[in-house]
Amino acid sequence: MYKKIIWPLILVSASLLFLLFASGFVTSLVISRSEEPEEALTEEETPAFMEEPTDPSLPMEDISDILVLGDSLGAGVGDEEDLGFGQRYVNLVEQSTGENLSLNNLSVPGYVSSELAEQITSGTTDADIAQAQLIMISIGGNDLNPLYFEDEATMSLEFDGVLEAYLNDLTLILEEIRSLNPEAQLALIGLYNPYSSDDPDTARYLLEWNHQTRLVANTDPRIAYIPTYEFFQFNLETFLSFDRFHPSGAGYQSIAESIYKVLN
Repeated sequence: MYKKIIWPLILVSASLLFLLFASGFVTSLVISRSEEPEEALTEEETPAFMEEPTDPSLPMEDISDILVLGDSLGAGVGDEEDLGFGQRYVNLVEQSTGENLSLNNLSVPGYVSSELAEQITSGTTDADIAQAQLIMISIGGNDLNPLYFEDEATMSLEFDGVLEAYLNDLTLILEEIRSLNPEAQLALIGLYNPYSSDDPDTARYLLEWNHQTRLVANTDPRIAYIPTYEFFQFNLETFLSFDRFHPSGAGYQSIAESIYKVLN
């Protein structure tokens, strides 16, 4: 009788022990496989979403060809050393990196935004724009400046129309540049107020002008707005040249340093 009871128990116990051993063996295989390093995916096997994102903008240390477009500010009128912000920016970069940069300045004193638009769309500057890696643009001062000699009522009435025309020209200028050179870094130079000590009330028009220019710049990640208003506001005595309108060498140096801080 005992044999009839014991043998079934032995068989059941043996079966249970076998199952426990088998499950432990399988578990050890799974764990050991999970600890093995995975083979690196080849370039062909790498899914697109795992690829490193690429920065579409050109690194500033790779920029060697610089173009300046615009008006008398772009041309450097008033600078005692006849350098302007373009050459002064080049000097800053070369002193910092030791690289040799090429500067091409096509600015024309007296230009308003419509004249710069005509220059760019004429085709005469296509090659210069296409090869430039950094394009600095100074425009708008001559559009706005005549309003400062009007009375408050006239200035208030005409400002919106002048601003709208300027923004249309600026948009055309940037679109034409982008059609010729989609990759270049652009820098839009903001306006300062040479008359702030005489009539601070009119500064609000200039601030709105700069604000609208900045909004245009913000539509393209490769366009940088370069502020100048704040730097000139409390330094007119040293930052303006003898004509009390254009920057002095110190003023241009301030603009160049502002460009350097924003871009570099």
